[in-house]
Amino acid sequence: MAEDRKRNPLLEEDEDEGGQTWLLTYSDMITLLLAFFVVLIAVSRYDINLFDNMQQGMLAEFTGQDIEDVQTPLSQIMRDLEELLEDEREAEQVEITMDHEGIELFFESEYFYASGEAEFLPDGEEILVRVGNALEQIDYYDFNISVEGHTDNVPIFTQRFRNNWELSVARSSNVVKRFIDLGIEAERLRASGYADTRPVAPNVDEDGNPIPENQARNRRVVIRVFY
Repeated sequence: MAEDRKRNPLLEEDEDEGGQTWLLTYSDMITLLLAFFVVLIAVSRYDINLFDNMQQGMLAEFTGQDIEDVQTPLSQIMRDLEELLEDEREAEQVEITMDHEGIELFFESEYFYASGEAEFLPDGEEILVRVGNALEQIDYYDFNISVEGHTDNVPIFTQRFRNNWELSVARSSNVVKRFIDLGIEAERLRASGYADTRPVAPNVDEDGNPIPENQARNRRVVIRVFY
């Protein structure tokens, strides 16, 4: 009887191990949560172009298609725009590229506005209508549109605009208003002006002399298409 009452060390070890198996489940859960938050932080500011390329590659792998034939929403939007604005691209009135923020349509402002003005020139009005119609035709994709106004570094002070900030905002706002008139939903649009704070090329050389061709390129309207 005394021996029966003795504790079996093997059983005791099994009971201890069984009682602690919950620690393994708890540890796995904490690891998964940690991984989840790491991924969440990593994708909070992702490269749209890289993401689209990865999506395109994965679809090609699973479907067996050539990667050039696989279409993702962003790449398809760009292809549609290139096709719809082929004449403007050939005339070098617009450049269509893709970067980490989405698709960018780049226009030098000389096509749209007279110097120091925010009202559209006749040729600029025609270009803008074609661009707006192109964007309206591909509205079956879920994307937004941002219009940016940019100027060169030459200060202005007119009866209507006291500085380049006001000019750049007025120019982008007028584009947005025209897009709304063309049927693009207002909630998908936004306008912003940056004056001369984001040049794509130096306005002056090392000696401080103006570089006219660079200044002309910095006077621009940028339309961004993004998720």
